[in-house]
Amino acid sequence: MSQKRVARHYAEALFYAAQKLGQEEELGEKLAALKSTLEDIAELKDILSNALISPQEKESALKTLLPQVLSREKDDFVTSLAPEYQRLFDEARDVEPVEVTVAAPLSPAQESELEKRLNRIVGKKVRLEIKIEPDILGGLVLRWEDRVIDASVKKKLDSIGAHLKTV
Repeated sequence: MSQKRVARHYAEALFYAAQKLGQEEELGEKLAALKSTLEDIAELKDILSNALISPQEKESALKTLLPQVLSREKDDFVTSLAPEYQRLFDEARDVEPVEVTVAAPLSPAQESELEKRLNRIVGKKVRLEIKIEPDILGGLVLRWEDRVIDASVKKKLDSIGAHLKTV
């Protein structure tokens, strides 16, 4: 069974158990924080991705992770589990995740205005996933469901350059 499929099953079990306890938001936040920690700490990432280190050695070296997670064959299980859990949480609240790529961080006022406008465009409440990518130079790129709206400066410059080549 693929890792994503296994993560989906575990995420569903966790989500429904948390939902019964009324703690789905708290568990989602803890999973997201754990995922972020796993991705951010280089040394931890090296330990988790090293196939030469046994699950038992990983458990003693990391001490903070659950033994059930560390004993799995695929060590990036938690990083697969958190997005699946978030997807279920969003579905339960009828929230649409929208990935927003910008060249520089947005101010809180800009984020709020963008969220309001996207709520109207998408037709339901949105959860912004903001990514900073200086390569787009300015503007933004929106992704939700199977849609992509590229309103970046880089895209416009590429388009102008392609047009000039044909002239």
